[in-house]
Amino acid sequence: ELKNYSGHKDLKNKCPDDVHKMLSEKGLFDTYDKFVQSVFDTKTTRGVLGVGKWKDQQFIAVLDQFRDDFAAKGVKVALCKRKSGNGTYRWLEFIDVEEVGGEYVPQFDVANFSGQIIKTVYTKIEFPHGVAVEELKQWGGRKKLKEKVPIFVERMLEKYDLFQEYEQMVDHVVEAGVGSNTKMWNITKLKELMKVYQPIFKAKGVEIFVSHKQEWVQHGQHGGHFEHFRWIEFVDRAEQPSYRPQRDAETKDSRGLEEGCSVM
Repeated sequence: ELKNYSGHKDLKNKCPDDVHKMLSEKGLFDTYDKFVQSVFDTKTTRGVLGVGKWKDQQFIAVLDQFRDDFAAKGVKVALCKRKSGNGTYRWLEFIDVEEVGGEYVPQFDVANFSGQIIKTVYTKIEFPHGVAVEELKQWGGRKKLKEKVPIFVERMLEKYDLFQEYEQMVDHVVEAGVGSNTKMWNITKLKELMKVYQPIFKAKGVEIFVSHKQEWVQHGQHGGHFEHFRWIEFVDRAEQPSYRPQRDAETKDSRGLEEGCSVM
């Protein structure tokens, strides 16, 4: 883990046992030492006076200088980041490419973020390439869903010839994915609808998930209300074989790591 505020000292002085073991077996520990020393010496990778929060792009610029050295001995290195209402978390993943084969892609790899974002009250949820996202807006969501296809979704549908199946699903979601009285999105009904279309999309190489995030907004001393954020994720399994939805409404699953991947 890369902690903010003086985290560069831990990066330089502490190496997790699993990382040490992997890199030593690969003959890469000298490369690792040079890499972390370079990060430590490059103050622009951190904020105020070189001791503040990590700066992703500056960190990646240093990492890029060592990628080929790691890759030459079968290890991929990824700077990963995940945001939540509790803060921003960063870590490095060292991936043994031979051991995991093509079965694992780090989904929080900063260098592979697509620019797609779901913005909630308290955080921003970011998505990698190989995942296309369609938000189900709380207000006017049924109309907006019918009006326009997000560009990343459109490209994936075109790639896998799924426009017809998508249009059928959208019609079904608009009609049956809402409450009988309010006509607002109903997460239970949306989950049931996904079960209908998941095997249809999966047959062509795309998995679909409905996701849900609920946040409490306090109104001072006068109570508060819940804000609901819902979206559909389309996952290209050729690009993202190990991706798990960040807020899967069905399982509420969280990130997992494959064997052959060491984290610090």
